[in-house]
Amino acid sequence: MLGEDGAFNPVWLRGKNIVPVPVGRQLDAALARRIVAGCRAVGAPHALWTDLSNGADGADSVVAALPLDSGRGQMRPPGLVYTPDLQGAVLLPEEGYALVGGTAHFMAAAVGEGIDEARTRFARYAHNLAHRHPDLTAVADAYPSAHRAWSRPTDVEPGSAAARQLTMLHEFIIGACSAQEFARGWWEARRESQAIGERIRGPLADLFNRVFMSLEDYAIEPDLREPGDLSDAELQAVVREIMKGD
Repeated sequence: MLGEDGAFNPVWLRGKNIVPVPVGRQLDAALARRIVAGCRAVGAPHALWTDLSNGADGADSVVAALPLDSGRGQMRPPGLVYTPDLQGAVLLPEEGYALVGGTAHFMAAAVGEGIDEARTRFARYAHNLAHRHPDLTAVADAYPSAHRAWSRPTDVEPGSAAARQLTMLHEFIIGACSAQEFARGWWEARRESQAIGERIRGPLADLFNRVFMSLEDYAIEPDLREPGDLSDAELQAVVREIMKGD
């Protein structure tokens, strides 16, 4: 499972994902719960532990079968926990972090919050501990999330679907596009943003939710409008007020 450099072997990694997670000086309860969940998901009755303090080749290492609810006190970096069928593994290279890797079934259970979310959380953890563990930043950079969580308009990545939503908002309030063009384009960009997993939160999520609620009261086709629906001018005024408040 490991190469000569002590990292996961690229051959074993084929078809698998890796996620860095926080850990202290030994395998803690939070990491143990991940291992238990992953093992159960792939039907593993127990996990195996390899002490890597004498090298990654395993020649001088100690391998022991451990019940899933015990043995944590002896499991300190560097070391490797893995399922007997090699579907999942947790590598503890050094104090501060562990690398959880495995098949889709193993990872779905061991990293229940999702791979992107776990990587984003680890990046925040690495940033907060950069003064004590500067190496964590390099680990976070090696395993970036596919989509960062954007909480402010200035955070949004250019060219993203969320960026198109922001562009359309600004064009609409200055009159560069019609209400119908804005509504169609904004809905299309919103669907794309959700489909590709862009993550919006905080003030930006509040902004987009307010626009969403406004568009719920607007009918793109004039013939389908009902009493109480927003007119083109009213929609523009509402959106302008939303943007002013942001």
